[in-house]
Amino acid sequence: MKAVIMAGGEGTRLRPLTSMRPKPMIPIVNQPVMEHIIGLVKHHGLTDVVATLAFMPQVIEDYFGDGEEWGMSITYAVEESPLGTAGSVKNAEDALKDGTFLVISGDALTDMNLTEVIKFHNSHDGPVTIALKRVPDPLDFGVVITDESGKIQRFLEKPTWGQVFSDTINTGIYVIDPIVFDFIPDGTPYDFSSELFPALMAAGHDLYGFVADGYWCDVGSLESYVEAHRDILDGKAMIYVPGARARNDVWVGRGAEVDPGAHIGSKVVIGANTRVRAGARLEDYTVIGDNCLIGVEAVLEHAIVWSDAFVGTGSEVRGAVVCRGVDIRARARIEPGAAIGDETVIGHGALVSSDVQVYPFKRIESGAIVSSSIIWESKGMRSLFGADGIAGLTNIDITPNLALKTAQAFGSILPSKAHVVVSRDSSRGARMVKRAIAAGLNSTGINVRDLRVASPAITRFTTRDTRCQGGVHICASSKDPQILEVHFYDKAGIDLAPWIEKKVERLYFRGEFRRAFFEEVGEIIYPPRALEYYTAGLMEALDDDALVHRRPTIVIDMGMSPASFVLPQVAGRWDIEMIALRPFVDSEQTRASGATPEGMTEQMVRSIGAFQADFGLSIDATAERIALITGSGRVLDPDTTLHVMAYLWSHTDSSGLCMAVPLTASRVIELIAQETGHCVVRAGTSRRSLSAASLRDDVGIAGSQTGGFVFPEFLAAYDAVMSLAMLLRMLDKLEMTLDEVVENLPPFHLRRRRVFCPFNRKGAVMRQMAEIGLHREVEMTEGVRVAYDDGWALVLPHESEALVEVFSEGGTSARADEIADQYVALVEQAIVAE
Repeated sequence: MKAVIMAGGEGTRLRPLTSMRPKPMIPIVNQPVMEHIIGLVKHHGLTDVVATLAFMPQVIEDYFGDGEEWGMSITYAVEESPLGTAGSVKNAEDALKDGTFLVISGDALTDMNLTEVIKFHNSHDGPVTIALKRVPDPLDFGVVITDESGKIQRFLEKPTWGQVFSDTINTGIYVIDPIVFDFIPDGTPYDFSSELFPALMAAGHDLYGFVADGYWCDVGSLESYVEAHRDILDGKAMIYVPGARARNDVWVGRGAEVDPGAHIGSKVVIGANTRVRAGARLEDYTVIGDNCLIGVEAVLEHAIVWSDAFVGTGSEVRGAVVCRGVDIRARARIEPGAAIGDETVIGHGALVSSDVQVYPFKRIESGAIVSSSIIWESKGMRSLFGADGIAGLTNIDITPNLALKTAQAFGSILPSKAHVVVSRDSSRGARMVKRAIAAGLNSTGINVRDLRVASPAITRFTTRDTRCQGGVHICASSKDPQILEVHFYDKAGIDLAPWIEKKVERLYFRGEFRRAFFEEVGEIIYPPRALEYYTAGLMEALDDDALVHRRPTIVIDMGMSPASFVLPQVAGRWDIEMIALRPFVDSEQTRASGATPEGMTEQMVRSIGAFQADFGLSIDATAERIALITGSGRVLDPDTTLHVMAYLWSHTDSSGLCMAVPLTASRVIELIAQETGHCVVRAGTSRRSLSAASLRDDVGIAGSQTGGFVFPEFLAAYDAVMSLAMLLRMLDKLEMTLDEVVENLPPFHLRRRRVFCPFNRKGAVMRQMAEIGLHREVEMTEGVRVAYDDGWALVLPHESEALVEVFSEGGTSARADEIADQYVALVEQAIVAE
């Protein structure tokens, strides 16, 4: 059997380590990763290797040659253009078509028993066997779900936490029969997990997964690179370490010299021909490459130093990675998390702070203090995007610097000279951040269409109906005015897809932005009549008919939102009597007593009674969501508001379309829909999931449990003004009051619990939830939703916090509590289970 070593990786996330070499050639305990993989396949009897190359192929070919030095036969298949994982193997078809072969990554470190994987493959009838591994945090990998026999049921490529149904991931190690070549196109980028494997399954082939024991680490980041060294030195990974092993787990290479008086800790590697001078201290978990000189009284602790480096007298390197040929002069200090690129000179007494990256061939002057990366900053928060876009405290978490770089990352994924709509609410924090957003977009060659103060709906509408490639809206959170939110939209005017958010995040954390030359810097344009176009589009979507036939009186709290720009213009045409509260936008407005949410609710109830209004409606600060108060003064919770809108729509719609609601919404929605012959589509819990569901041809309305509603014939996004218009129209058609509608609604019993769960246990929790679900009716659109005759439970990991959420519903209040308690207990057991 032949082995295919895939060695085309560029390793952009590992820069500056990979600035001068392809990812398979970064050294781990003084040998390239690929050399460890070659040793592994040889250990399991595979001596005929085909290496697939793409990025800097000559570096790998020059190092390994024909493989004679390793007792191997190595040939190479070089891609002229990127062909993807399966495409690169197809490129080597002539060397592989005669029999079953093993595929293994040349840049992931492992000591897995390949013989067992091959044996499993030979005992099953599928054309592909995938080596699987259970990991604590599966978010960055392809999750694979199998049945008890190992047959693969489902693939999920780099899922969100809501899609994590297992902690069993694809390691990229495959045993493959040559029949698969019939399914891979020639000369075309083609992927194993997302294209080939689904195609094989669609053609009726059974694919198998084998959960292998042993160590496996995708060395894809600086953190995992350092962790791999520690795992080897701790004995968790059976990886060859060059040199003679001495006491205290110290490995010393041939020709190395350690002067008397030098201190050597435990779990230390000293490369060949390296000299450690008297008084130097090599503390625990330090790896020194070949041909290095460690000066007098130098201190290295948890450090990784590559070959040909010099560490001067009294210098300190703690928890850092120092690449090939770096010159660290006397008394310099490099702090934990730093990475120093090849051939860099760190001057006498200089300080390189924690987490700073210095790219190759830089010179840091004596005494300099480097507190940010020489090229770009590469590390920050755990993730950039959350459920509410990018959110955090104004000028603490959400700063102009963060906004600038995020805009640069977003602009870098768009075509040069593209147009992006930008808007904000009336808050001063949003104004500050919008200016940074505009500057960041301009710096990447993007033209900004500045709407100034506008609602998200106007921004989305303008983005969708013009030639713009995206939109950005900055606003204070409706939950807490101290929190600022930055929302990014695609050219359809809906929130970015998760895979696009991840792309923006990668560019942000790597700091790799497109730079426009002076004549290519983008412009700022102030589009005229955006509000008028939006209003015209709104009226056209409503067919410009008389909205109501009887003149209702409504108390509306406009919440100082941009809805105050629109409602006064349309209220007369809709023939409604409107009592407006806070009908203005004012950045200087303070939250005086009575302006709190509770105070405004009380004021609305009083106003409804005083004016004998039909009902009251409150609009949030972004003009996206609504809250309702009936004519009798009953304040409706968001779930009841959703049920009201579902009831009205299903009893007034004659199109036969479905309504889309979140997985966490009550079963009452189905009961309401069944009365009128409508169907229900269950979407994910995010705003984008509802927007995407509303774009389906069979969906006429989408509603959230936060007061946001989508009417896709106008706009696939929340819009409080459109929600009010449709509410008025539907009430008028049914000739019912809001109180009467509420009285017709079935009762419901929903619960929501939150369980603390470390990130490294979320995958295990979801695997066990999915296994429990094998014995019941389950849905895995997002999280694991288990159905019962009288209720349901949904277990869903939180996107950005160390939490797992449990949602439940029961036929009675007690049953809802019982189901919630049961699944909270199951989650807690899974967290602590080995």
